[in-house]
Amino acid sequence: MLRLAGRSSPRGLSITQWCRAASTTGPTPGPSTSRSEQPDKKELLEKLDHLANVKRKLPRASTPKATQLVAKEPIPKVTFRTLGLKHDPAKLPYNRVLDPNDSTITEEEYASTLVHGRSVQEPYFHPRTHSIPVANLHFRSYHVRLLNLFTHFVVHAASSLGIPASKVVCLPTKRRLWTVPRSPFAHKKSQENFERKTHKRAIKAWDADPEVVHRWIMYLRTNAMPGVGLKVTTWERLPLSLAGSNMAQADGLNTAQNVSIDSVKKIKVLGKKIVAEEASGAKA
Repeated sequence: MLRLAGRSSPRGLSITQWCRAASTTGPTPGPSTSRSEQPDKKELLEKLDHLANVKRKLPRASTPKATQLVAKEPIPKVTFRTLGLKHDPAKLPYNRVLDPNDSTITEEEYASTLVHGRSVQEPYFHPRTHSIPVANLHFRSYHVRLLNLFTHFVVHAASSLGIPASKVVCLPTKRRLWTVPRSPFAHKKSQENFERKTHKRAIKAWDADPEVVHRWIMYLRTNAMPGVGLKVTTWERLPLSLAGSNMAQADGLNTAQNVSIDSVKKIKVLGKKIVAEEASGAKA
């Protein structure tokens, strides 16, 4: 049995609460409520009608047939296997201990494993297969420490991408001197010398796919070191089938040239004939 219980707030406002009676036999002690504080039936009916109208305007849920049709067309799941990868990028790098004496460990497994202090050591230089040059990298800098650090980073990047690269080759250092007089007139014999040294390094790469070499170069440009200049020379090979098409194109050009030569000869003969006719007419 429910009944309304009214109480007054400290500010004099009336508050209506719903209370459950303890028993149905007798009334429970509590403050008495007046009929004016009880909710009106018309107001309750109006609220119910309003809720019903709102419910009708709500969008209807999709039919079970539509859901079944959507369920019949599964969305293809993209995994690292479908992308052609051997290892899951979310699990890289692997944190495990590798035995250097174990010959079964491949270079790919070694590259995907976190080895502390690997950047301090020399990278793995892949052997050349056909000795076909694909890229030549030339470095210049005025600071030897920056140059050695960046070339070390470049060789490690080539080793991780599987590019057969050479070791860092030291080229001759370019030295330039300037002699500037300290005073232009009275103290001209007092002069000051300035020197600038340009240190050079070179790395060469062989037997790599052009796309891999392009990725390597773009990675080096993205992570370029300030104070170190980089010049890259790449070689691209044309397919073998291109020779036949070039020969056919050359034959077509030769035939066109022969036709043009014959037309030039005909024009010269015609011109001489016209000149002779005009000269004979003038004499007559």
